[in-house]
Amino acid sequence: MNVSMQARLVGNDRYLFVNTQRANPSIKTVSRFFEYKTWTEQIWRTEIIENGNAFFHWQGHDRKNGHRDTIINYLLNGQRWQSTIEDYIFFHALEGKAWQGHYDNII
Repeated sequence: MNVSMQARLVGNDRYLFVNTQRANPSIKTVSRFFEYKTWTEQIWRTEIIENGNAFFHWQGHDRKNGHRDTIINYLLNGQRWQSTIEDYIFFHALEGKAWQGHYDNII
């Protein structure tokens, strides 16, 4: 992936993600959407919903067949990660092993 994302408070009660291009960190955009590569290397897109407590995600451009979820499975540097979200904070676990996971606001 060419972009890293970090949740930032915008105003008093809304978070958006600051997308930073890895090739040129001075290039930033703001969004509540991001895309990721699944464990099976498919591209999925997601929107953070329910005040940062769930994902609405879909494959490719097929948003109408998307669904709500609280977990995403994604590849990062060839490793299989699983992430949940609560109050805009992600819990990441390598291979879904929760006892080895960590919390942050970056995905």
